[in-house]
Amino acid sequence: MRSDLRIAVTGSAGVGKTTLARALSERLGLALVPEEMRAYRSRGGEALRALPSEAGARTLAALYAVRRDRERREGFVADNCALDFAAYAVHHGCAAAASATRAEAEADALRYDAIFVLPWGVIPYERDGVRGDDHEAEERYQLVLEALLARSGAPTVHVPREAIDLGARVDFCLETLRARRARPGGGFVSLVGAGPGDPALLTLRAAELLAQAEVVAHDALVAPAILARVRPGAELIAVGHRVGDGSRSHRLHPAVLGRAKAGRHVVRLKQGDPFLFGRGAEEAEELIAAGVPFEVVPGVTAALGACAYAGIPLTHREHASNVVFASGHDLLKPTSRTDWTRLAVGASTLVLYMASRSLAESLARIVASGRSAETPAAAIVAGTTLAQRVVVGTLGDLAEKMPPLAPSGPPALVVVGEVVRMREQIDWWAKSRMASDP
Repeated sequence: MRSDLRIAVTGSAGVGKTTLARALSERLGLALVPEEMRAYRSRGGEALRALPSEAGARTLAALYAVRRDRERREGFVADNCALDFAAYAVHHGCAAAASATRAEAEADALRYDAIFVLPWGVIPYERDGVRGDDHEAEERYQLVLEALLARSGAPTVHVPREAIDLGARVDFCLETLRARRARPGGGFVSLVGAGPGDPALLTLRAAELLAQAEVVAHDALVAPAILARVRPGAELIAVGHRVGDGSRSHRLHPAVLGRAKAGRHVVRLKQGDPFLFGRGAEEAEELIAAGVPFEVVPGVTAALGACAYAGIPLTHREHASNVVFASGHDLLKPTSRTDWTRLAVGASTLVLYMASRSLAESLARIVASGRSAETPAAAIVAGTTLAQRVVVGTLGDLAEKMPPLAPSGPPALVVVGEVVRMREQIDWWAKSRMASDP
């Protein structure tokens, strides 16, 4: 076993974490990092909840400075983890005042090789006279801690509830560490395209990975029917970003990076195709920078899937011999990277992603760039799913025909060009559904 392992054991008071941390320290031959809060309270330090928020924050910062200094060694087993300090702040009412300490703790939690979380309520609860006199308060603390760990993306391992005695817990932790050490190349990320919505459009490789993955980090738009194909017992994490959710400071979600660094196989499941308006390239860049190996599994992108199910061919010998995929967001930017005047003229099929929230402005920009307002256009909502709706019109009137879309609702794709006229003749999917209805 490596001598540079950085391990933490955590959980609320009364779950046996100190005993397990000491046992792992002895078995692995690693230094033990004791719990600062226990020592502080043993010296007569006042409970954080009894202090004014600013005083509590100062106390927490001082204790965390001790923790950071102790964890500057090569390897160790820590009695509790860095993120416990963020949990202290939230639990004891000084979260706002201790924001700097919380930020440090959340960042440092990603540096462990493993954080073993002991379950609440498995062993008899014992009041130790230092902390944990309130059984219900400790249970609330456990819930706060586990929620912060899940959000942070730290390399968390939950010790099974059936592992009650110390020997079983030690064996589980050691076996987990051995398995991660034995895994070739350590952690791994699969950037996988989930397709446009219909689970039947998953690639064979994507379906295989969903059946094998330890962790699946998925976009908000990925259909529940696709998530249902994930291996039972795998960890599911919603990491997608939707318009209106606010800005994000990361390219790759910390949950993905943290679990991959902990040696786990993470499937980053993205709607459509990872490399077509899916930010997959940005995530790949961050994985390269972090030294995490990865693969890219293409998916059926929305333009192909939704248009096929809507009966709209993207090319046709008599109507269009080329196709342009463009971002509706880019269409409205004053410093757009796209030459819209060039794209608007001619007979190309134009497919707009992410244009439905500002549909009128987007279509007006295309007309202003030189395309006739009489050009056929269609909006496909929730393409390839049972909720699919298609609204057909022209560049001049499609926006008026479209019903309002909720910000958190299904996505819509806009198709512009003479090929839209083919829908009336080819609309195979809607006709097949009508034929199958009783």
